[in-house]
Amino acid sequence: MKIFKSILFALILVLALVVRLYKIDNPVADWHSFRQADTSSVTRNFAEKGVNMLVPTYQDLSNIQSGFDNPNGYRMVEFPIYNLLHLGVFRLVPSIGLDMAGRLTSVICSLISIFLLFLVVNKLSGYFIAILTSIFMALIPFNIYYSRVILPEPLMIATLLASFWFILCSVDSTGIKKRIHLLLSTILLSIAILVTPYAVFFTLPHIAILFRSLAKKEINIFDVLFYGIITIVPFVLWRIHITHYPTGIPVSNWLLNNNNIRLSPAWFRWLFGERIGKLILGSWGTSLLVLGIISKPTKEGITYWLWGIGILAYFIIFAGGNVQHDYYQAIILPFLCVIVAKGAYLLMSLNRKVYSRYLTIMMTIFVMVTMIALSWYDVKGYYQINNPVIIEAGKRVDALTPKDAKVIAPYDGDTAFLYQTHRSGWPLGYDIEKHIAMGATYYVSVNFDDEMHQLASKYQIVEQTDKYIIIKLVPKTK
Repeated sequence: MKIFKSILFALILVLALVVRLYKIDNPVADWHSFRQADTSSVTRNFAEKGVNMLVPTYQDLSNIQSGFDNPNGYRMVEFPIYNLLHLGVFRLVPSIGLDMAGRLTSVICSLISIFLLFLVVNKLSGYFIAILTSIFMALIPFNIYYSRVILPEPLMIATLLASFWFILCSVDSTGIKKRIHLLLSTILLSIAILVTPYAVFFTLPHIAILFRSLAKKEINIFDVLFYGIITIVPFVLWRIHITHYPTGIPVSNWLLNNNNIRLSPAWFRWLFGERIGKLILGSWGTSLLVLGIISKPTKEGITYWLWGIGILAYFIIFAGGNVQHDYYQAIILPFLCVIVAKGAYLLMSLNRKVYSRYLTIMMTIFVMVTMIALSWYDVKGYYQINNPVIIEAGKRVDALTPKDAKVIAPYDGDTAFLYQTHRSGWPLGYDIEKHIAMGATYYVSVNFDDEMHQLASKYQIVEQTDKYIIIKLVPKTK
């Protein structure tokens, strides 16, 4: 029986890997490509200019993100641990290219997350709910997509779950072993918060375990203080450090309550209707979510409730970011999958004297399949390359211009086009003379607008097709 259980879980992991390899060779020009391009650009600069963990840089020299011109291309957001792993995968298998290496980095983190979540749920709620949770983590289309994007969130989820697993292990251990588990937990939690600070919203179960252990005198107040210091101090030091590079810190006030969206009807509609209800759970999955919420806790106690409270706090505090971008909900998937799994288990466990056992099992499977199918219907468009011309034009810029060229690649401020050129520069036109003074040497456009025509009449055309134009910002000779 134990061998069968192991084989079943191994098959789920293999299936999770297979579905995440779908279009794994996509260039960075799919859904949320601007955010992926910015992340991957840091790794590319690591590869080409050397690793500097304290001063990461990327391709965007504009003032769009921070409000200040950024001539050095500073990128002061998350501590670049994800980029270091990305670089490691790329150097291990350089033939696959930087983009695929980034996607594979996230896939590996995702598979580790599925494994860790299985361990956690198996310990708290038993094998069957753990298996169901793993199936949902492996197959929910929204999670599949965001498990193979070039973003730091998959690493944050993996380290957060690893941290929780070790603090769970500390409950059943004593002496030096307990301290080792606590140390591993706090180090991993510190990494999770450095990678994505939103991890802090999912630490309520950590805190509950710490104070329960303190109340039982299994640990002392110094253990708690040590845990807190190791967890928080690296992040605080990083935040203090990046204040010395204000041009590289994106404006973030809008993340909190942009357009006063918090707790408005639109906030409820977008987060609970469009995102969780439709996009993630394919409408039908909401029934399992409701059942999971109302099901009685078992050995997990209030752990899942604390995760739920953390999710609500995250939605409320960062209302603007969550409504604006759906990738903000990617980090709630492990915890959502647990609740949905509990709902599926409850549905299949209905009283046999009142409900047909076979029909309940069949209906549960039907709901699960329908949920995944309808979610896929909405998510499949995320993989599409909506404007392949930017890839073609970017390759030509890379082939025709010097490696140190600075390029203007107007794309409404979206850095995906600039990323394809393999050059630093500006993702927006206008102020061309100012950009030239700052070092711009080439202009590439896939839009034949007034700005392009004016520049084409004044400066040297390097290459022009019916799809794009590349202009060297040197006046034409008479």
